[in-house]
Amino acid sequence: MNAFLIEKLNGLQPYLSSKIKGQDHVITRVCSVLERGQLGLQPPDKPLGSMLFLGPTGVGKTELTREFSRYLFGDEAFFRFDMSEFLHMDAVKLFMGDESGNPGRLGKILSGHRQGVLLFDEVEKAHRFIWDLFLQMLDAARITLSDHRTYDLSGFYIVCTSNIGSQQLLRPTRLPFATLERAVLAELHQVFRPELIGRFSEKIVFKPLSPDIQREIGQLVISEELARLRAQGIELTASEPAIEFLVRHGVHKTLGARPMKGVVQKFIGDAVLCAMKARQMPGGNLTVSAKNSHLALNVGT
Repeated sequence: MNAFLIEKLNGLQPYLSSKIKGQDHVITRVCSVLERGQLGLQPPDKPLGSMLFLGPTGVGKTELTREFSRYLFGDEAFFRFDMSEFLHMDAVKLFMGDESGNPGRLGKILSGHRQGVLLFDEVEKAHRFIWDLFLQMLDAARITLSDHRTYDLSGFYIVCTSNIGSQQLLRPTRLPFATLERAVLAELHQVFRPELIGRFSEKIVFKPLSPDIQREIGQLVISEELARLRAQGIELTASEPAIEFLVRHGVHKTLGARPMKGVVQKFIGDAVLCAMKARQMPGGNLTVSAKNSHLALNVGT
């Protein structure tokens, strides 16, 4: 048994817990799938693991997939497909190629890589013809595309995300999460065929983010951005009002915490830019402007 691999896998759950907030119940189940895959406990004619992530936008489904891919394989083995691009039949060939020999987007990735993570975001929006392809991918870890080539997926984790049932989770209710989870899975069965759902190793429902978790995510993103700037020689701290300002702007009613990184980078970046244009050394404490419309940099405080 590879001691280095075991040690690395022992660090997987703490790593994901440090990056993804409010979804501890998800991380435990995901780690189980990943650990079995990495230790060779999956049958050789199956993908390393397959998971279907359900829940509202901006709760961590894509981010979790990106982070475990980075931890296991580095930054070069994460491949994301926005399945809303393949809604209509005339777009299907962009995904799976055509008889002229064009391998399509999926074929190009599979022909150039033997392992990694394939993420299919919002899979319910894809054309139903593409849904049938997942039966091959999940069942035998092989797929024959329109270029007549057969590709091997046994070195990949396959993750699909879906917003099916999100309204069940977002409406105000005192029902326990387990009840809501069952309602989401019941709605899933109204959309997808049972044979497709049954081929996923795990079907996992993500929780909506509470205000406390949203703030925790905001603080994490802010810390990462300040660390990135510190590596460039720009020393910044963030006041409590600045943190509240960024969290308030970084959480969207329908998009959840998805805008957080962009908001943090924009407002902190604008504050640093203003200092540079004023020929000031870009460093100090980030505060909220008097008009409460942007962040300002109090140099030397």
